Order: sequence, then structure tokens, then C-alpha cells
Amino acid sequence: MPLTDDATILVPVDVSTTEPPDQVILDLLQPVNLVVLGYYPVPKQTAPAHLKEDHEAEAAERLESIVSRFARGDHEVEDVLVFTKDRQDTIDRIADQYDCDAVFVPGETDAIDRILVPLRGDVNLERIVSLVGELVRASDATVTLFHSVPQGTDPSQGEFVLRGAADRLTEEGVDRDRIDWQLSEGGSPKRKIIDLVADYDFVVLGEGEPSLRDRILGAVLTPILAEIETPAVIVRDIE
Repeated sequence: MPLTDDATILVPVDVSTTEPPDQVILDLLQPVNLVVLGYYPVPKQTAPAHLKEDHEAEAAERLESIVSRFARGDHEVEDVLVFTKDRQDTIDRIADQYDCDAVFVPGETDAIDRILVPLRGDVNLERIVSLVGELVRASDATVTLFHSVPQGTDPSQGEFVLRGAADRLTEEGVDRDRIDWQLSEGGSPKRKIIDLVADYDFVVLGEGEPSLRDRILGAVLTPILAEIETPAVIVRDIE
């Protein structure tokens, strides 16, 4: 199912610290609606209510400051403050509650000129392409679509996926000369994605089939995100 107009991205921010998001991220996310989740980590042996009582005003002030940097134009920026012992469970819950189409994962970058978009066949393909189109239409970034086929598989199947995705991106308003693609045969797709990321400024990944604890960071995405420092967006696979 494709994204609707004005997609919504969840942006988790640790409000126990004062580090603001980079300006390049603010600029990239400008075309979409945002839910800024200010989460305050609670140690295992600490009661959330006690920590909230001592730090809620401080955390709310930090969250307000961050949200003010995101606020712009006609797109909505909502905020929610949570004191939590389980960051990932909170992200999953808020993403569901606010019907978010994707979740932002922070990382380090000085500019966003090259975006890598790994694709797993037609899994979540329409949603990924739609969001990429929204993000890059107002930028000068180029997009590289990547797909890996198993050894011995007819590579034309992978070419079909990549060419189709490139065509859909042009339909989304992205100039064709800003889109290229890479097809890999054999080997570990996860390893190849991790190796490729070093040459890119931003990554758009697709979530696998949702499952309780691994809803956002499942078996496919967790090892990739654990090894990269590049900022990313995870497009949710929701019906």
C-alpha cells in the first residue's frame, strides 16, 4: 500500500541530553509531517514517576526547543514526552499511536547529497518509493536503489525490481538523472548494504513484517543499524 500524501515520520530524541538535531536533517525532513518523541531514559532500578517528578520540566523545555527547530510551513509537528525504561518499546507504541509511516534513526553526516535505498524485492516497495520521493523532491540529493539476488538466481528479476522502482520515483517527481541503481548477485545482502553505506549520507530502509518486539528493528535491520553511523529512515510495513 503506498503512502498517503503528507507522510508522517516519527523522530525519537533523547531529552536527557541537550544535543540538537543537525540542520541537514531538519532540511531533509521539511516536506513531511513529524511526530517528535522526546524520551527520557529511566534506569532499571528507578521508578519512572520519581524521575519524572524531578526532571519533567527540564525535559519538556528541551523538547519544546527541539520542536521549534522542526516547525515550518504547512506541515504538522506534534510532540510527545515519555519517561521510559524501554526505548524501543516506546518507539513502537508511539509509532502505532500516531500512525507514523516511518521512523527516523539518528546518525552522523555533514550533508545529504547521496541517498542509498536498499530494496528487498517488492516487500514494502510502494511505501519506500513514495517516501523517498517526498523527501528528495525538494532537495538536490541523488538516489541509488540497491537490490541483491541470491547466487544462481536470474539477475533479470532483480533488474525488473530496480527499473520498476526507478520508474516509480520519476512518477513521484524525481528527475531520472538523479536516480541510479546497483544490482548485486550472491553473498550477504546485509554485508553489502553495510559496505555501501560508507559512500552515502543517508539510508532509507524498509521494515520487514511486523512482530511485537522486533516491530521496527527486526532480524534484518538490527545488524545493519548496529554497524553504521549514517542517519536513516525505517519505512514501516503497515496495512
